[in-house]
Amino acid sequence: MANLTATQLLKAITKAQVGIMGDAEMRTWEHSLLAMLMGNQNNVFRNLTALKKSDEQPTKAILFNRNSIASGTAKVAAHAAAAFADSFEVDVAFLKRVQTFKVSYKQADNNIFTYGEILQHNIKNALINLYEDLSSYNTSWIDTNRSQVGTDSIMLFDETTNDQFDNLSADNDRFFDYLKAALRKNKYRPIYDVVGDQVNAAEFRRLSAQGKANATNQVYQMPGLNYIEEEQLTASASGTCYAWKKGMVGMTTWNEPQNRRGLGGPGENEGMFTTFRDSIMGIQHDMHIMRSLVDTSGAGGNVQDVVDEYEITTIFTTQGAFESTATATPIFKFVQA
Repeated sequence: MANLTATQLLKAITKAQVGIMGDAEMRTWEHSLLAMLMGNQNNVFRNLTALKKSDEQPTKAILFNRNSIASGTAKVAAHAAAAFADSFEVDVAFLKRVQTFKVSYKQADNNIFTYGEILQHNIKNALINLYEDLSSYNTSWIDTNRSQVGTDSIMLFDETTNDQFDNLSADNDRFFDYLKAALRKNKYRPIYDVVGDQVNAAEFRRLSAQGKANATNQVYQMPGLNYIEEEQLTASASGTCYAWKKGMVGMTTWNEPQNRRGLGGPGENEGMFTTFRDSIMGIQHDMHIMRSLVDTSGAGGNVQDVVDEYEITTIFTTQGAFESTATATPIFKFVQA
């Protein structure tokens, strides 16, 4: 063939998934709320995951009731004690989020990307999807599970319509000081976990920057607040956040015993049951792998191809500290008018 056309360099191919050049395609949220809730799991769930032995096993938490009894004014010979202590139980529901993918051996043989690179990409992609699903669930959960009762403080609690503390527009610059006052009025003392939308977060940064050199020093409001911005919260007109006493709301995960023990192999009838802990959030996920013979000739593989199918499962629950009053929780919503 003339003029070396048979050996012409037709493509220059670089693996662009490595480093920052691949980050645009694989970008995701910061998942600040998810990280905060996972960081609180040991405060809320002391031995729950150790006690749970089966996915089908009902899971409950038990607590003593708080009995408010007026004190007497004098000693008596016959005490006539009040009633015995009360207790209550709460159901704890575990949920699942599942991602599946597969990797072909002969697709990898015919491709610039190796089996290992394809596998690592699929794991990363599955984890991003899981994190986005978990974050979406948790942002909805804190709103759905906010307290429907609250004691009025400097901010008034609207339990008739919106179940939230409303900060007057005239008190915009005192939002975080008033937030702490409202939580203290409801018998919650600092430090507080606070998660805000992007409007509220911008206000938090503005007030944090008003130091001693400024005309109005607002920095006094910030101590005692463990503040994060969550991009997945819908941005409100003047800013919204949720707050609770630090550690009182958390998320934990659980793994099935068979996965924890490990069983089988990818090519065996039952496949391989195992777990793996991701290095980003530190969550331990269930994993199952099945190996089979598949015709992948229509997808860049081969008529006789070996394919590994992966299933990654996150079993989790998000809970707040429990109260015997059904409409009361430690989570409060704060809205700037």
